[in-house]
Formats: sequence, structure tokens, C-alpha cells
Amino acid sequence: MLTQSAYAFDRHLRSRMAIYRYAEVPADPGWRISPVAWDGTQVVADVGCGNGFDLRHLVPGGRCRHAFGLDLSSGMLRTLEEMARSSGRLTLIQADAQRLPLRDDGVDVALAMHMLYHVPDVPAAVAELRRIVKPGGTLLASTNSERGMAEVNDLFAAAVADVLGRPVRPQPGNSFTTETGAAVLATAFSDVTLNQHELPLAIPSAEPVVTYLDSLREPVLRSVGEPLDFDAVLGQVAARVEEVIRERGTFRAVNRSGVFVCR
Repeated sequence: MLTQSAYAFDRHLRSRMAIYRYAEVPADPGWRISPVAWDGTQVVADVGCGNGFDLRHLVPGGRCRHAFGLDLSSGMLRTLEEMARSSGRLTLIQADAQRLPLRDDGVDVALAMHMLYHVPDVPAAVAELRRIVKPGGTLLASTNSERGMAEVNDLFAAAVADVLGRPVRPQPGNSFTTETGAAVLATAFSDVTLNQHELPLAIPSAEPVVTYLDSLREPVLRSVGEPLDFDAVLGQVAARVEEVIRERGTFRAVNRSGVFVCR
């Protein structure tokens, strides 16, 4: 499902990220990688790199010496081929985070950005990340809070329950959150700290919320496990968001996330 539909290419990811255009304050796109003092000498492995959100802040400007972009989806990696060709500092590898084709102690910094919750065996992936990071190096692992985008997710769950006629949790449980991640990371790294991040959103219409949720269609339908009129759900969401906007002027939500700094 991840490699052949939900993340076969980056359209869904771009649609989901588009909602952050409505941040109430200017968003810092580099906040996740800021704990590292980048000086152009580091070798970095971005595991589960997707369409290269973080790599685009590191590779073109020479903030790292070389980067490995690893992802299970060949479609995601194709979005980075031009950067790899033009920079000469990026190697793309299709790989499973549970079995990384990199040597022991081979990188100064590993990135695992919003991806460990997709891995079937999170401890195995964390052990692999520990293996490839050299002594004194750093792992940055970002994820969402259990209450991340709660305002949108709670409204969505209510709409799904209405359409199905019973309460249901429409999205799969997150196996790696800001609340639970430290425990699994501490099995491999001796020093684990969490930098939390909140981004308030003021959304002026229902369309960005609907687009955000529509990008989750396939994993949600898989999680629900029964026929669901997803378009009817989105219609209910749109109506509820517009009602809030009529009353309050905007629909507000907060993206709650964080990055674990592991050494």
C-alpha cells in the first residue's frame, strides 16, 4: 500500500503538506534539522527521505559533504533524480529501513523524518539507524504528537462515524509519536531529547482541510476495513468546517510534532 499507492509518487504528500501554507506565523522549514551544526563536512543518510523535504535544505547549498537518500518507494526517489545529477553530492538508494545497505558507523548524521510510524518493526529500524551512525554522531527522528492536527482529526472521525452509523477510529494508530518515541529510541541511543514544535493554522475555507484528508484516503479505507463512502465523509467535513468559519472567521488547528535528537 505504501509503495504502490499511498506513496507511489509524491502527489499525496504534497497535498498533505499544502495545508501548512495557512500557518499563523511564518514556518521555519529547517526546524527539524537545526539541532545539528551543519558545516559542510557531514555525511548524512536520510532514511525514508520521501520527496526530499530535508535534503533540499542540505544538499544544494553544500551544508553536508554527501547525502544518501533512502526510501522504499522508487516513485519518491524519482522526484530527487535531478538534484542528484546536478549536485553530485546525493546518492539515491531504494531500501527498507529495517535492512539498510550502508556500512557500520558510516554516517555522521541520520535522519528519520516522519517515517518510523510506517515501519512494521520500529525497534529493528532504530537498531539499524544506530548501526550506521558513527560514535559521536546524531540521529534526528521527527514525528507527530498523538494530538497533532487534533482539530481536523476529531472532526474527521465524527464524520466517518456519522456515515458508518457507529463510532470508529478512521486512521491507523501511530506506533511512533512524540509521546512514545523516546522509549524505543533509548534502547539504542544513550542520550535522547525531544524538541517539541507547534504550528498554529488559520484556515480560511474548507478546501484545504478536504484536500488534506483526501490525501489520506487509501490508508484510511484500509484501516476502516469495510465499505465507506469517503466522498460523503469529505462532504460532511466541508460542511462542518464552513459552519465553524461562518461563526469564527477561520477554522483553526495546530500541527503538534517534534524531533528527537539522539546521540
